[in-house]
Amino acid sequence: MSTLPIRRVVLYKHGVGFFEREATVTGDQAVTLTFKQREVSDVLKSLTVLDANGGVVSAVSYDSTTPVEQLLAEIAINIPDGGSLVALLPQLKGARVAVRPTAAAGQTQGVLLGIDTVETRTPSGVAKQVRVSVLGDGGDVRTFDLFDLDVQILDDGIRRDLDYYLKTQLASKKKDARTFTLFTQGTGERTLRVSYLLEAPVWKATYRMLLGEPLDETAAASPPENGEGHTRSLIQGWAVVDNTSDEDWDLIDLTLVAGLPVSFTHDLYTPRYIKRPVVAVQETTGVLPPMAETGEEFELLDDDDGSDAEHASESHITSSHTLQAQFAGRIKRHRGKASASAMLRPSGVSSVATQTRERQVGDLFEYTIDKPVTVRRNQSALVPIVLKPFAGRAVLLYQKHARPENPIRCVEFENTTGLTLEGGPVTVLDAGSYVGEAMLDTLKPGEKRLVGYAVELAVRATDKSNIQTERVTRVLVRGGTVQLYSAQSQITTYTFVGNADKEQVLYVDHPRGGPDWNLVEPAKPHEITDNYWRLKITLPPKTTTKLLVHAQRPIEEKVGLIDSTDTVLGYWLERKYFDKEVAQAIRAIFETRQRDAAAQEQIQRFQKEREKIHAEQKRIRENLAALGDRPSEKELRERLVRTLTQQEDRLEEIDRDTHSLQVERDGLRSELTEKLDKLEYEGTVIKLTTDGDSPTPDFSGGL
Repeated sequence: MSTLPIRRVVLYKHGVGFFEREATVTGDQAVTLTFKQREVSDVLKSLTVLDANGGVVSAVSYDSTTPVEQLLAEIAINIPDGGSLVALLPQLKGARVAVRPTAAAGQTQGVLLGIDTVETRTPSGVAKQVRVSVLGDGGDVRTFDLFDLDVQILDDGIRRDLDYYLKTQLASKKKDARTFTLFTQGTGERTLRVSYLLEAPVWKATYRMLLGEPLDETAAASPPENGEGHTRSLIQGWAVVDNTSDEDWDLIDLTLVAGLPVSFTHDLYTPRYIKRPVVAVQETTGVLPPMAETGEEFELLDDDDGSDAEHASESHITSSHTLQAQFAGRIKRHRGKASASAMLRPSGVSSVATQTRERQVGDLFEYTIDKPVTVRRNQSALVPIVLKPFAGRAVLLYQKHARPENPIRCVEFENTTGLTLEGGPVTVLDAGSYVGEAMLDTLKPGEKRLVGYAVELAVRATDKSNIQTERVTRVLVRGGTVQLYSAQSQITTYTFVGNADKEQVLYVDHPRGGPDWNLVEPAKPHEITDNYWRLKITLPPKTTTKLLVHAQRPIEEKVGLIDSTDTVLGYWLERKYFDKEVAQAIRAIFETRQRDAAAQEQIQRFQKEREKIHAEQKRIRENLAALGDRPSEKELRERLVRTLTQQEDRLEEIDRDTHSLQVERDGLRSELTEKLDKLEYEGTVIKLTTDGDSPTPDFSGGL
């Protein structure tokens, strides 16, 4: 048996670790590895075994999920925890053994008969002695003191059962440990490399920013190129690595990878069974012995040409066979060649030579620690990943939502380390003293970030906002719709009262409000973020400084000419939203619409009158039906008939007038549609001002 020490560990940010082991094997050799039960599925999913120099891995076996009681059920050996040797030997009765007393030189071979307990009286009392009986090859029976005897089992089958029993019992004592056995075959010494993925704690990054550190002569000879007062400070980065396994990481190659590759858990360890369909065998019923009836002999006539035909049918059963194909692969690996070196490392992770070697792999980036790392089992370690100068300076950042009274002191950090910096907490030290803490986002080389670490109490901030009323600046008429364009302005004045003794650079994060807002003043921001315009100003020492921010957003309103009221039209014309020709055309449209509305209103009045007459006629007809032939009722009947006649005449007039109005209305609507289709206009109404005076119209459009 051989162990495989850990040579390389790659830790990821999504909860897994890549482990690589390596050892030298000779000839046909079995190598064992032990994992926890919860780790077995990940091992089965990712295990890679490479036997170099012509070797081959014939199989990898591992402990099953069967309970130990079931595993040992077929072995006729049971060794209790107490009196194990005395309990074991009677179970081996009939096995060939070789025994040799401790003080004797020769040995006796034969068949084990059993053991006996003999009581002997001594001056100290009664003593019990366990004696072993062996039937020698010559037929003689000899007995020996069990505890003064070396016993060798010569039966290979019993020896194998005993070895399996002891190993199984030992494995069961290791809680949830599961043993993997790798069977290698080959000649001579070879390198065996095993790699796999396991769940592992996420590594964490933590940083220290050292501001105002003394620069050496080399650093002083190469000042920053931006000329804005940047200083070369140092950033020191550490990785927090946790070894929660039961094995030491002794002088391993450690690589830390950031990113989010796809990873998942999948149960490959638990045996999986599929319910198969049940096919019943088609059976026939038993056949009773035939009972022949008594027959009479008869004579066949010559002209009777009859014959009996017997038919038999055969049933053929066709069986199918499943062919199984087996294949085996052999991977040859050689040291000292570049191509072979790539084959030796099954992972996609490599490194380049620097103090902390960093490489971009797609969306991933990695740190490879240059020197071997040691982390003991169930311990954690701080591993240095970066110690380099960076370009930066102390600035202030004002964010009203974060702290309305004061700005935040920040480091304007530029990642000039040449490395991708994983996000993590930062402790800031200025001239060797602690001044605050911050959080650093993931930074690519060359990226900049404001890292806030303290409140600047020497500067007090106030702000005042004013939202101006909306004014229409442009009008568009098309397709019977009037589109009114206006703008809403928000003017914010920031006031900063500074009591510092030196000039300071201040960034102000002004909310953008939304994608439709535009910055008018200042004309251009220093930076634009997802939610802010970042504005840059300079605060002189012991001075009050003001910053005016003017933001504006367009507003669009659509109104249908047909749906507009006379009041709305009057307001448009009063504010001179249109030129004279368009205003006249819109007035004509409104007049046509009013005539159409009047005609429609008269049609509705006629309809109501018609409904009222029909209701009255129904009442009159009911009264006529109730009248009899008496003379007193004759006069009333005649009066009701005259009323019906007058109502019918009125209904005829209503129908004529309604038809005329409908024809007039349809004509007006056709005329209105034609006018709306022809009317197109776009013009500037006013220029936006910040005072309260009425603006002067500025017409630039037309029909």
